[in-house]
Amino acid sequence: DFKRPDKFSKDQIRTLYMLHENFARLLNTFLSGHLRSIVHINVVSVDQLTYEEFIRSLPNPSVISIFAMKPLKGNVIFDWHPNLIFAIIDRLFGGTGSAPMKSRSLTDIEEAIVRRVMSKSLDSFQEAWKQVLNIEPSLEAIETNPQFTQIVAPNDMVVIITLQAKIMQTEGLINICIPYLVLEPIMSKLTTTFWVASSVAKQTSPENIT
Repeated sequence: DFKRPDKFSKDQIRTLYMLHENFARLLNTFLSGHLRSIVHINVVSVDQLTYEEFIRSLPNPSVISIFAMKPLKGNVIFDWHPNLIFAIIDRLFGGTGSAPMKSRSLTDIEEAIVRRVMSKSLDSFQEAWKQVLNIEPSLEAIETNPQFTQIVAPNDMVVIITLQAKIMQTEGLINICIPYLVLEPIMSKLTTTFWVASSVAKQTSPENIT
C-alpha cells in the first residue's frame, strides 16, 4: 500500500512483541497478587495502522488511559476492555470478579480505583521497557469516549500491541497504542540485535555477578 507505507520493520515489530511479552508477564504477576485471583495475560499481536482505524475499532463506552512516556514526547493509550475493568473493580470490592451484562460508564469511585490500578500497571510497563530505555510513564487522563482521545492526527501511523487477558472467568483484550512519532527518536534501539546486546550487558553487569 503506497499511500500508507509501513513505518516499522519486521525486526522492530518482533522486538516490540518480545518487549511486551515481558510486560504481559509482569502485569500478570501484579494483577494475580493484587486481586488474589487467577489471571492469564499474553500478547496476541503487534500491528501497525492509522490512529483513526484504531479509534474506530474501540467500543463506546471504553476505558482508555492516556499516559506520557517521558523522556519521549507525546502520549500513549492503554485501552482495557470494559469487561476486564469491571471484573477488577468487582474483585477489589470483594466479589467474584464478574463483569456486568451491559457495559456502562464508570462512577467517580470506580474511576478512582481504575486510576490506582492503571498507575500500578505502568510500573510493570516501566520495568519491561528498561531493556530498551529508562522511561517514566505517568497517567494523565482516563477517557470513556474514544472520539475524545485525539493524541495524534487521524492519518498518523501507530503500533498496536494487543494482549489477551483472562481474570477469573472474564476475558477481554488490552490494547496499547503507541504513535510512531513517540517512538521515532529510539527506532534504532527497537531491533533484536540491540535487545540481545542489552540483555547480555544486564546479565554481565557487576551487580548481577555473584
